[in-house]
Amino acid sequence: MTSCSNMEILNSQESELIQKVNAHSNTIEFRPGFSVSLLSAKDMGPANTKQVFPGDNEFIHLNSVIAGKFDARVGNASIQCSCGDYNIGHVSGESFEAYHSDDFCNLAVMITPDILNELAGEELTGIDSQRSMSFFLQQGCLNSKVVACAKRVKNLIHEKGQKDLLLYSAVIDYLYWHLTAIKSHDVSEKVSLRERKQLIAARDYLLSDLSSPPTISDVAREVGINQCKLKKGFKALFNKTVYGCFQEERMQKAMILLRDNNVTETAISLGYSNVSHFSVAFRKQFGVLPKEARMSLAPTLSRYS
Repeated sequence: MTSCSNMEILNSQESELIQKVNAHSNTIEFRPGFSVSLLSAKDMGPANTKQVFPGDNEFIHLNSVIAGKFDARVGNASIQCSCGDYNIGHVSGESFEAYHSDDFCNLAVMITPDILNELAGEELTGIDSQRSMSFFLQQGCLNSKVVACAKRVKNLIHEKGQKDLLLYSAVIDYLYWHLTAIKSHDVSEKVSLRERKQLIAARDYLLSDLSSPPTISDVAREVGINQCKLKKGFKALFNKTVYGCFQEERMQKAMILLRDNNVTETAISLGYSNVSHFSVAFRKQFGVLPKEARMSLAPTLSRYS
């Protein structure tokens, strides 16, 4: 089972994957109206030279730049992308002009609105498939989940003896995290400038002492924002809960401290009176116990230090 939450991964049609490969552009079609393409600089013509490409009126494109840079103009919209950037759009048949670097590499899923909603649901996509599609473009910047999923799909496309089910599952994961990141980015853009400054100040105050977590009411009072806006704002701007933000930073600090301190010393310095509670929190964050992490970080240390 992949991590794609509410998405329907396989129905009877997807269970018999239809794969058509274009050796030049690495385009793979799972079913009519749903394909994935890995595009490199060599597929687009000379680098740093204007290229003109025809647009389509059928697909929604979910792109992720894996390497290099890409600048384009579609209608009145300009797109400037570099490694780690991602976007979703529908060009309504308009052609576009583009410049790309010589190391450019892009992963794109091309999918019809009906199939996208079938897989992800309108709540996540925000697309009404009953209405005719018009031009739109939404962009996001560097999301670790999107980057990791895009690289996994790229590796599976290049892998010899492709396993269709693994590739399909990886593309579904990519769709989920791409749509989730776009939605989160779109929400964060709606946070007012004043609230954004308050939330950044709240995060700074929250993380100022990792040995003593303040209460939500303390943080809210410190920056002059009510608790409800604080909690909603953290989720919108940072995509984390207030406590989740604190714990993630606390465990990252723990990983650093374990280089020069044993587990008990690290736990105490981060405000834990019970070492087992610290171990549980650390394992939840990293998937290993702090003692195992310490051995990996400093393999010459005694196992009993």
